Amino acid sequence: MVDVAKQSPLIQFLNSFRFEVDADHVSPCPPLPSITIDPQSRQPAAVGAGVASPQTPLAGAAFGSGGVANKTVLNKSSLNKNKNKNKTSFGGISTGNAQLIPAFQLRRLHQQPSRNAFTAAARFTWEMLDITPPPGPDFSRLETKVLLSMQKRDRERARRLPDIQQEASLSVAEFTRPLSIENIAGFEQTEGLFQNILTACEYVGLIYKNKFNRLRPSQFEPRLRPLLPVPAHESFQSNHAFQSFSIVFAFNTILPEHPATEELARIAQNVAENREWAGLHYPSDTKAGRDLARRFAPYLRDAFAATYNAVHKEWV
Repeated sequence: MVDVAKQSPLIQFLNSFRFEVDADHVSPCPPLPSITIDPQSRQPAAVGAGVASPQTPLAGAAFGSGGVANKTVLNKSSLNKNKNKNKTSFGGISTGNAQLIPAFQLRRLHQQPSRNAFTAAARFTWEMLDITPPPGPDFSRLETKVLLSMQKRDRERARRLPDIQQEASLSVAEFTRPLSIENIAGFEQTEGLFQNILTACEYVGLIYKNKFNRLRPSQFEPRLRPLLPVPAHESFQSNHAFQSFSIVFAFNTILPEHPATEELARIAQNVAENREWAGLHYPSDTKAGRDLARRFAPYLRDAFAATYNAVHKEWV
């Protein structure tokens, strides 16, 4: 018989909220009576099913001695509150359903198609798209020779430098400008969708980068001098290309007849090529980012279906 009085507050909490877990879902069990411990007598006392008492050790510094271990949780909570204050502001314009992280849509990506155990293996197919892997070292060496020749073109590099620096962190302004809706009210859904696509594709792109694990060009060829700090994550595929072309394909899906689609595609290609001029990506990284955007487009459309419809209503 386990002495309840000797159990930690964390164990008491977990025991009060049990869950049944199987291959398909997680479901709560009926709650057990909450337990409080009188610090004087050290004797447990039932408070009632699922109801916490003001004397519950969880209220306050429950998860560590003296409450020190809980400071991280409190700090994260404060950080999230600060983020939420600005989550709908891009360039001073409220963007409707834009979020720092489109959690609902990412959750839709991760939804299991069926609770049937036989179809469980079919979930997350977007993580296993048939993407051509990066070329081997011989081809990579040829690509670095191309990048070295680009590095010698000082005038062209200097011309592109301001855009390279500005595009280091992609923003919706790169794509709202050719649509002539920058700083114009009434297109909040469009701006919000673009921002959420940038965020969602950054997340998805890192999954594929980790899968292929390709060295950056400057790691393969030390004579390359990148114009920006080299990111810590892998080279293949180019996330800038993936994010930019995902916006192009999304807008083309929503408004296939819109003449600005070609301009968006030109901008996406320029953003991707600037990463090559910066010495951060091989040309094959750019191609892979564009190909991944094309393959991922249907999953993006399904996850953001409601927003796609809202954007369509803004334009028609």
